[in-house]
Amino acid sequence: MNHAYFLTRMPQTLRLQIEAESVYAPWLKQGETLERIFANPAIMETVYNQMTLRERKVLRLIVSCIGCEPFDAARLEKLAQPVMSGADAKVGFLLLLRKGICYTFRKSWGEHVYVMSPDALALWQPILLEETAASGGETAAELTVTGGAGLARELFHTLVFIRDHPIRLTKSGALHKRQLQKLVELSSLQDEWFTGTGIKYAYADTYPYSIAVILEFLTRLGLLDKQGEEMPLKDSAVSGWLSLSEEEQTAVLYRIWQPVAFPGAVWLQHAALWLERRQEGQWIQAAELLQWLIAHQLVHADAAEGDGAAVVDMLERQWLFPLIAFGWLEKGETATGKACYRWRIRPGKDGFSSDEVDAGEGRWYVQPDFEVLVPSDVTLAARWELSYFADHIKSDHVSIYKLSKESVQRGLESGRSLEEMAGLLADHAHYGLPDNVQLTLEQWAKPFGRLQFEQAVLLRCRDQEAADTVRKLTAAADCLAEELGERVWIVRPDQINRLTGLLDKAGWMPGKLAISSGNPAAASHSSEAEEEGGKENIRSGKAPEEPWRPEPGDKGFIYARHAIGYFEMEQRLPNVAELYPDLNGIPTGWMKDYRTYHASTRREMVEKAMEWKAALQVRHNGKDRLIAPRKLQETRGTWSMTGLDQAELQEVCWLADDVQEMKIILPGINDKY
Repeated sequence: MNHAYFLTRMPQTLRLQIEAESVYAPWLKQGETLERIFANPAIMETVYNQMTLRERKVLRLIVSCIGCEPFDAARLEKLAQPVMSGADAKVGFLLLLRKGICYTFRKSWGEHVYVMSPDALALWQPILLEETAASGGETAAELTVTGGAGLARELFHTLVFIRDHPIRLTKSGALHKRQLQKLVELSSLQDEWFTGTGIKYAYADTYPYSIAVILEFLTRLGLLDKQGEEMPLKDSAVSGWLSLSEEEQTAVLYRIWQPVAFPGAVWLQHAALWLERRQEGQWIQAAELLQWLIAHQLVHADAAEGDGAAVVDMLERQWLFPLIAFGWLEKGETATGKACYRWRIRPGKDGFSSDEVDAGEGRWYVQPDFEVLVPSDVTLAARWELSYFADHIKSDHVSIYKLSKESVQRGLESGRSLEEMAGLLADHAHYGLPDNVQLTLEQWAKPFGRLQFEQAVLLRCRDQEAADTVRKLTAAADCLAEELGERVWIVRPDQINRLTGLLDKAGWMPGKLAISSGNPAAASHSSEAEEEGGKENIRSGKAPEEPWRPEPGDKGFIYARHAIGYFEMEQRLPNVAELYPDLNGIPTGWMKDYRTYHASTRREMVEKAMEWKAALQVRHNGKDRLIAPRKLQETRGTWSMTGLDQAELQEVCWLADDVQEMKIILPGINDKY
């Protein structure tokens, strides 16, 4: 759930309120949008420099202590107590809300909950938490743990399997055991990589983590279409997905995974985001990350004991291991035995970037022994079409497919012609198609279609009178495909309703026929036509006319850790004055006149300041101080006030007679004192 997601859910009244903030005026006048402004680090750093001191303090508290976990006002107030008054925190936070830095949601019972988006936290991290000195030059390390070919490839092979073996569900909605086992065998993902993430999902007693993760991505991408007890692929969605480069796919997959498994502990959030900003291909020592976390007080200095083994272990289990499983990250070990990591495919500003991923049109090698060697730069769209008539043998830096009589027959049965299959092989092949392969393909394909089974709808007449009537109906001739005998015809599937009407008018009652879903020419005719455009795009290797871009939603197979996606976003934000109930019910002099009041009045002023969680300007021992009162109690026939000295950030306790002049200071109302 990034800024763009929240802005799409935002009521127009609230968006207009944020756009009215003067700080955004220069960029909005230049044609920028909130989406682009919130994603621009240079603009947001300028916005930060124009914030008030209290806004900066509150923002730093949220970034350092909460991160992008949902929180309520009570938690923020508790965090702010050591450094500022409650009113200061409320006003500073309100000003941040009005700038769209965080978002306000309302629970069903009216309570408010707030959240900062992960991409906002990633943006604020380098602005507020500067880099520390690196632990050393480039690290030399030995690779110890690496993942598979990549999640995009993993999903591709799963899609091929589901296409060839459509998913069928039990009455409870779960996968059948045999098909589940096949998917488990197909996947290279290991369950131990995900046990530390704490993810929850449906059918947890049946599905291993690997299957839950795969279903999460397929569901979020909208590639599956649940139809009762079946779950076929959506051909048009698959066509769009395969039109993306592998780099683009990986960027989308990361944006889906991040909110699913992003850690809850704020130090883990920052560790994950800090790693995102490291260069691809360079080893990063865990000690360097630990040093940065300690420098910014995100973890206690005691965590460095034992090389921070406990901290590193938690980071690996909750965040890093899945990234390794997906083929995005690798783990290594230095000569001294210290853990380090490097990106194989690094998440960049707009997703992932990698020198290893080539979005160009790669070519394969067709061997005389009927093997097809497919390098990593061959597009997934081309691989998809190849998989219709060639068997996948194995994948590594080069994938191997094998042509056989059975695989070619499978391709013919899927609707591909010999010319299409041979053309695809030749068009994508270095050095063309070997002559022996071309001739053998022709031999394998020659018998196909000369004999075939077909389903047909028959019109059978029980007597000669009925048959003669059909022959006399000239309008019925176009409805009949072939006469099989004296009293039997094959009916064109798309003309059944018309023929029924003609026979009804002629005084006959043929009744209605329920067409079997297995009739490819009738029952599924319309749905096939709807999907034909998507299939044709894949078959030709062309992208759709309007490039498809998946927009991950907030509902997937894995349960969301928070319910904030189901809450309603607040329509408007209050004015500062609304933070102080009964503001007009006190003497105006309490906020204007800095003077000595009667002891009972001073007590009332302290009580009112405590109610508003505001501050008092007081004179103590001849010196002006700004105090946030926290407690008032009876002491030896008088009263005393305990509060926070906001200049010294120390707690003070004064008797009633220790205070001379006094004035209530309300942040956002009468800030100067």
